[in-house]
Amino acid sequence: MTIEDFKPMIKMAVEDTVKSRTMIAYCDYIAYQIQKNLKALDAVHDKLLASVGNMKFDATDDGKFLSTKKTIMVEDRYGKKYKITVEEA
Repeated sequence: MTIEDFKPMIKMAVEDTVKSRTMIAYCDYIAYQIQKNLKALDAVHDKLLASVGNMKFDATDDGKFLSTKKTIMVEDRYGKKYKITVEEA
C-alpha cells in the first residue's frame, strides 16, 4: 500500500469531518504503520511471522464506513493467529 491508496479515504474523511465538524481520526495511518513495520522488521530480524494480512475496514457491504476501526490479521510461524485492532478510544 502506498499513500496513493489512502487518497480516496482521506478525501472522504475530510468531507465527513467538514460535515460533522469533528476531529479527524488517524486510525488508517496508525494501522498502516503497524502493518508496514511488522512486515519489514520481521523480515530483517526474527522471521517469526508467517503472514501479516491487509488492513480490513469496518464497512458495510456497499462500502459505507461504520467506524474508523481497522483490523490486521497476523499469523506466527507456528500457525497461531492474532488480530490487531486500531480504533478511536
